[in-house]
Amino acid sequence: MQARINGFLSTLYRENEIYSIGKIHLQKAVAVSRKIKDKNEMYKFQGNLSQELAYYEMYALNYSKAISNLKAGNQLFKKAGASIDVNFQTAVNDEMIAKNFLLLNKTDSSLTYYQKAYKELEASQSSQSPLKGFIYNGFASVYTAIGDYPKALLNYQKAEEIAEASNFFTLKQEVYTSLMEFYKKTDNQKYIEYNERNVKLTKDDEYNRKIIADDLIKTLHKKQSINQSNYKKSTYIIIGICICIVLLTIGIYFYRRKQDYKKFKNFIDKNAAATLNEENDQEVLKAVTAKKDTSREYMSEATENSILNGLQELKKSHYYLNKDISLNSVAAELNINQRYLSYVINKHKAKDFASYINELRINYIIDRLKNDENYLKYKISYLADQCGFSSHSRFTITFKKVTGVSPMNFITYLQKENEEKK
Repeated sequence: MQARINGFLSTLYRENEIYSIGKIHLQKAVAVSRKIKDKNEMYKFQGNLSQELAYYEMYALNYSKAISNLKAGNQLFKKAGASIDVNFQTAVNDEMIAKNFLLLNKTDSSLTYYQKAYKELEASQSSQSPLKGFIYNGFASVYTAIGDYPKALLNYQKAEEIAEASNFFTLKQEVYTSLMEFYKKTDNQKYIEYNERNVKLTKDDEYNRKIIADDLIKTLHKKQSINQSNYKKSTYIIIGICICIVLLTIGIYFYRRKQDYKKFKNFIDKNAAATLNEENDQEVLKAVTAKKDTSREYMSEATENSILNGLQELKKSHYYLNKDISLNSVAAELNINQRYLSYVINKHKAKDFASYINELRINYIIDRLKNDENYLKYKISYLADQCGFSSHSRFTITFKKVTGVSPMNFITYLQKENEEKK
C-alpha cells in the first residue's frame, strides 16, 4: 500500500509539473516496493515504476536513460509471469522506447520498436486498446521524419480513426498535434483545421471537467439533503475530502505559479543588461589568455581567439536563425576543422554545439519579446518559427530549459512586468 500511495503521488506531482517533490515519492515507492513479499507482485509493480522513472528522464531530456529504464521494465514484466498480460505491458514500454528513439532522431531504431510494440499488442488480451492508435501515430511520425509522406498520412489516418472511435483525450491530442505539424509542411489549410481542432479539444476537455465537477457537487448536495439525518457524519467527511482535494489542487496551482514567477524574475534579473549583447563573448576572449597555464592545450591561443572572434561575428549576423544550420556548415563558414569548433564551444560556452545554437535562438526571441510588444501577441508556433526552430514542441522544451518557465507563462509574466512599469 505504501508503494502504491507513493507511486500515485509521484504521478500526480509529475503531471502537475512539480518534479522535485514527485521524484521524492517515486524514490520512496521504488525503495518500499523491494519489500513486497509476493515476487510476482513485486516484479509487476517495479515494472510499472520503470515507466514512471522513464517519464522523469524524458522530462530531463535524458532519452537514452529513459530507454534503459523501459528495457529494464520489460525484463521485470517478463519475470512477473502469468499474473499479468505480459504482451500488453511490454507493448506499452516498447511504444515509449520507440518514441524516445524518435526524439533522439534514430528513426531506424524507432521504427523497429514501433513494429515490435504492434506485434506484442496484437498478441495481447487487449489488441483493440487505444494503444494501437499511439503506435500508428508513431509509425506516421517516423515516416514523416524520413520524408515518406504517403505512408505517414496513411498511418495518421489509422491513428485518427482509433482516436475518434475511442474518444481517448490524450490520444486525440497527440494525433491532432502530429497532424497539425504534418500539414504545416504539406497543406496550410489542413494545418489551420487541425490547429482549430486541437484548441477545441482542449476547451471541450476543460468544459467536460467542469460539468463533471458540477454534477459531483450537485449529487453530494442531493444525498446530503435526502440522508441528512442518517448519514450526516459521512457527508461531512466526503465534503471535507472534496475540500481537501480542491485546496490541494489550488495549492499546487499557486505553488507552480509562484515557482515559475520566481524563475522568470531570476532569469530577467540575470539578463537585465541585454540578451544579445557581446559582453559575454568579450569576457571569453579576455579569459582565453588567462586559461593558458601549465596544461598542454589542444590548439594554439591564436587559433582559439580566431574561432571565438569568428563565432562573435557570426552571432551578430543572427546566423543561428537558419533552421538548416549544423556543426559542419558553421565550420565551413569559418573555414576551420569541425573538431576545433566543437572543442572551442565546449570549452568556452560549457555546452555542445546544438545546445549553444538553441540557447542563442531562445535568447534572440526573448530579446524580441522584451523589446517589441507586438511579439507578445504572436502564437507560440510563430515565435518558434521566427527563431529557427522547426518544431513547436522542441521550442517549448528548450525555452523552458533555458528560462525555467514555459513560453506562455513567460509572456504572461512579461506582460505583467510591463503593466507594472507603466
